[in-house]
Amino acid sequence: MPSTSPGAAPGGTVRDLGLPARAVTALTRAGITTTEQLAALTRAELVAVNGLGPGTVAAIRRVVPEPPGRLAPPEPAPPGDDEESPAAPAIPSFESLRSTRRRTTVDLIVPATPPPADPVPSAPRPPDYADLWRLGVALGSAAATLPLRLTLFAVREPARRLRRLLRG
Repeated sequence: MPSTSPGAAPGGTVRDLGLPARAVTALTRAGITTTEQLAALTRAELVAVNGLGPGTVAAIRRVVPEPPGRLAPPEPAPPGDDEESPAAPAIPSFESLRSTRRRTTVDLIVPATPPPADPVPSAPRPPDYADLWRLGVALGSAAATLPLRLTLFAVREPARRLRRLLRG
């Protein structure tokens, strides 16, 4: 980690500053090898060097301060910053996300009717009740039609083999 320097830039090369290796490599590729060359650059010129990001530039400026005669003017604020940002959309409640009833286009067209009142309040269904119901129906229909499918297979397959024997 670079050590801070309260005054002018220390003498020597960029490698002697204790900067990260990535920063030293980027500066060397840009032709900046001495601390005098580095001290003469403004923050905007450092950002323009390939391989130097804002964090690396900040680390360089902790060791080598900005040149006093070449301080960059403050960047103007983009227009419209004084205005408030638009209101964020409402976040749906957790209960509405876990609702087992899905909203469809019909729900938007037809006005909602309140559900019938239960004489005895029941516990709410788990959120995956509809999926479990569909799975149960699929398994039940498969189990109910299995004997029929096995019977058809047992009759059709010997008939197919007999046809093949008669043709051939």
